[in-house]
Amino acid sequence: MAGRAVTRSKPLGSAVSGSRKRVVKATASTTSPTKEPNSVTAASPAKRRRIEASSSPKRAAKKTKVESSDDDARPLCRGQPPVWAVTRGGMNETLDYFRSYQGGMQTNEGFVRGMLLSADNGDRSYLDGELIITRAAGGMADIGGEHKQVKDHNSESAAIRSFLTNIEYKTPFPVILGDKCRLSKAEPPYPFCVMGHFKPVFLWWEESNGCVVAKLRMELLNPDGNSWWVPEGDSAASAAPNITTKARRQICKTCRKTHPHIFKQGFVCVDKACKAFWTLNGKKLTDVDALDYNPAFIAERTEWNVAIRSPFSLVPNLLPLNEESDLVYSTMRAAYKGIVCPQCHGCIQRKKMDGYFCETPGCGYSRLQPLPTLNIRAIEQAHGAQFAGHPIPTHSFAKPIKRRETTFEGPWRLETFDAVEGSTVKQFHSNETINSQPGGPNEMLAQMFKAGLGLERRPMKQSVVPGQLTSHFSNNFGLPYKYSANVPSTPFAEAPKLVTDALNRMIWAGTKASENEPMLPLNEVLVLGYYKDQQIGYHDDGEKELGPTIVTFSFGASAKMEIRMKPKYFYGATSKKCDTYDPKQPIIQGCFEPETRARMNEDSAGWSESKLAAEFKAFKKRYRKTNPPPCFETILRHGDFIVMQGKPLQKYFEHQIANLGDIRFAFTARHVIPELLEVKDQDKLHFGDYTFAPVDAYTGDMDILCNKDH
Repeated sequence: MAGRAVTRSKPLGSAVSGSRKRVVKATASTTSPTKEPNSVTAASPAKRRRIEASSSPKRAAKKTKVESSDDDARPLCRGQPPVWAVTRGGMNETLDYFRSYQGGMQTNEGFVRGMLLSADNGDRSYLDGELIITRAAGGMADIGGEHKQVKDHNSESAAIRSFLTNIEYKTPFPVILGDKCRLSKAEPPYPFCVMGHFKPVFLWWEESNGCVVAKLRMELLNPDGNSWWVPEGDSAASAAPNITTKARRQICKTCRKTHPHIFKQGFVCVDKACKAFWTLNGKKLTDVDALDYNPAFIAERTEWNVAIRSPFSLVPNLLPLNEESDLVYSTMRAAYKGIVCPQCHGCIQRKKMDGYFCETPGCGYSRLQPLPTLNIRAIEQAHGAQFAGHPIPTHSFAKPIKRRETTFEGPWRLETFDAVEGSTVKQFHSNETINSQPGGPNEMLAQMFKAGLGLERRPMKQSVVPGQLTSHFSNNFGLPYKYSANVPSTPFAEAPKLVTDALNRMIWAGTKASENEPMLPLNEVLVLGYYKDQQIGYHDDGEKELGPTIVTFSFGASAKMEIRMKPKYFYGATSKKCDTYDPKQPIIQGCFEPETRARMNEDSAGWSESKLAAEFKAFKKRYRKTNPPPCFETILRHGDFIVMQGKPLQKYFEHQIANLGDIRFAFTARHVIPELLEVKDQDKLHFGDYTFAPVDAYTGDMDILCNKDH
């Protein structure tokens, strides 16, 4: 599977560096963002020892001081966080209040749900045992090796509006401390550590690098003097809140609005709309002007009703185990999201279908998830009864896809669709008569959880954050095959019988679908498992090491398959980004405005680059959408085969599959060209060896009647 694109929104915030000095004054030093670790072994030496030391089941309160690592000389924290994670993906999948894969703030329905303090918090940021001052996210860029503000913050942005809404509605939220955040005087023990619930109390405006930025003030909701993130032995640890100390308030003579004395040097209007904004004693402030926080402003606390509680628990509750292994219960979203380990308090991702297994060294916690009994009648109840005879097909198509006349292969309905340059899509529609045969799809489905398929969620090769896992579960058999995830391969000789039985049937379907030349032997099978709402996005199977035939065998819930033209061929662009027009791209039937493309190809020879760019921009704008529409859609039901034949189909088009029910499995067979395997895989050529005796070869159940009543 090649060419899968993942689209994410721009980060709301990256993170900052701040002073480690234990004074109110904040310096403006910065650090460049770095990649986060994706495993315990990626942590610094001292942090790794700390993770290992904290992973005992009882999490002993007594801590052994560990020598600091070379890259972080900060002292140890005085305590341990209530929840922590090694990877951002693990944190996002576990904590309902923070699912942002890039941003520093999680917002939903107009409220802030959670915040991450990471590598760039802006000028004059501050953190102690119960107070956080940081900048709002966005508008930063690397300039000359330094992370600087390059764009004004927008007061109408989701982050700023949501923060103000939290203030108005007095709604606290959890804050997470990242180990790249230099505001903390102590080194966080893990890459991502939940601090506690904080109440948002104040937003004001400043200038940085000539840009207007929003500053945020948050106070610990219920301080008790035990903030775990302050250094060991720090006498300045959190104390009982002092609601009597207040910074002096003053009315700005220009805008007539009241602001606190934020800085020790004097009164500064922090209303960006005021003509006197960011001036001190009538003089405009610059980045080189030293400003110290007013100690009274740092010391003051905002009084909230003591009964106010955060909408979220810092530690999400475990979903109770269902001893009856109910299908819907076992495959719902909450059943495969991450959990917090009850022993070491680290976030655990659901990597395996059969449960959760904590990977913290020395912990050993596991939680087996009861797996449902797979019965096709229960799985398909949302989509109606299975067909006893030749099924009613459910598909739609548009140019350049053309449908041939329906044919029948014994009990199978065969629908054939022609694409481009001789490539085809063929769907073998199964039915209850075929599926219920001995050794057929119904019995095969019942064995899915018992066959030892080894299905796991795998690390993606290209992802928004390091260590992000696929949403689906997978394992590979036969010759090695590299797609969007790194999946190990098991020789067919060692594969479960279920895999070779499926291969036997896919060889029959692939052979039947081949028209112009004999099918190359299928020597690889990729098995995918999907729970509710899981899918695999648009991709192609056009890797150079693959043959022209792709056969998929579908089990369990129905799925929707869509095929569309790749954007660069739909628009005639140089790449999938579609930012530059290429007159040499072929004009394929079904592309956007082929007549206009033909005229542009003729006229562009005399155009300048700017003229071509302007014409192409106007051309794309007429479609009003980013991606091409599907030109083929079909529903894959339990027992169906779908066969894609021809390299042009994979070159010009891409497809996606979405699970429509509770649980679905797909076995996909390909021919991997042995000569094109990577050098490191040349010793695995025998992995794809498997032969069937002629008497055992699947023949399509041609000897049965589709409907015994007629």
